[in-house]
Amino acid sequence: MLNKTLIFAFGLVALAGCKADKIEIDLTEKILQSAKSGQEEMVSFEATFSTFGELDDAQKAQVSAIENILEDYIELEDFELATTDMGFEVIIEGEFPVSTNSANSSAYFLHITQSDILEGYSLVQLKTGSSFDKMSTEMKAISFMLAPDAFHPTTFKIKGKGLDVIAIAAENDGDAHLIWKGTVDGRESFKYDGGIFDKTGAGLFFK
Repeated sequence: MLNKTLIFAFGLVALAGCKADKIEIDLTEKILQSAKSGQEEMVSFEATFSTFGELDDAQKAQVSAIENILEDYIELEDFELATTDMGFEVIIEGEFPVSTNSANSSAYFLHITQSDILEGYSLVQLKTGSSFDKMSTEMKAISFMLAPDAFHPTTFKIKGKGLDVIAIAAENDGDAHLIWKGTVDGRESFKYDGGIFDKTGAGLFFK
């Protein structure tokens, strides 16, 4: 879903600021374990950007140009520009790769590595890929202010059956946790926002 691009309405940076309101990424235990074994998988995402005011024709043209750029760097499924009571919002849906390959060419991907901190656990983390800088440069060519932030408020929505998880500095069911440790048996969500997550991608440990 997020494939319409996690790079989420990045095109609205000059108009709405560099940061998405939220990015939601759907994960399953099956996909995590498959990617951990070496198979490249894909996960759905949805990104939402919003701002106050109205867009003029020139700004609408910029948004359209951003959509075209995103299509070259992210697996997009939908890119919707909608008017709201207070202004407008862009909703992007698409997919990100999930891989153990640290040299992924996608603008965004989920990287899985064996943890060297927690024995028996693997780390899955959202990262920018090798094409992110090129994508950013193309956006800046439309407007310097359109340069996208690398990271945004991110929520992992996980479905599992007995999946052991450790999440650091995350929000779960509205409650903030320095460390959340438990078993995902059904569905759980983990939100990462602000602070260090403005500089590094969201991630969690699993086994």
